Amino acid sequence: MIRHISAILLATALATACSSRPDPAPVEQARQTVDPQTLVPAVNVVPESGLGPQQLERNECGLFLWNRTEPTQFIFFEKAQSGRATMQIGAEAVEVTQTINRGEIFGEFMTEQGFAAPGGEQVMLTVVPGEPLQGGQRVEQGKLEIVTPEGWRTLIPVLGVRACQP
Repeated sequence: MIRHISAILLATALATACSSRPDPAPVEQARQTVDPQTLVPAVNVVPESGLGPQQLERNECGLFLWNRTEPTQFIFFEKAQSGRATMQIGAEAVEVTQTINRGEIFGEFMTEQGFAAPGGEQVMLTVVPGEPLQGGQRVEQGKLEIVTPEGWRTLIPVLGVRACQP
């Protein structure tokens, strides 16, 4: 009797497990219907190279950021209180205009900043301050979120430093 009950419970459990498995066909169909050309706007904003050297004048402060992806490249520079930044979007170094400035105070900067790029992209920068340095402070971690005019979002992890020229 116990063997029959165990066999019935096992058969019921197997039938339930088999009937609750998702159908793989919709996943396969979704993979097959993605047109790689629709991903172009999201891929085009990924930095292809880094920015060149940037200069700070006496008593100026700047925010220097590198991507945390391979290869690591210097991709973002902002002078304090300028309302503008230079960043690498795709193959171009472009000047972006600040639209949002909020969050916590991070030296001469805020931890959340938004920018508008000339190609219509919207850029949101979020940083987490790290340990202090002589004349500045590390950016422990952060992210650049670039939203294309088509609505694609690309996240680029960053790290860097906030530094001042004495």
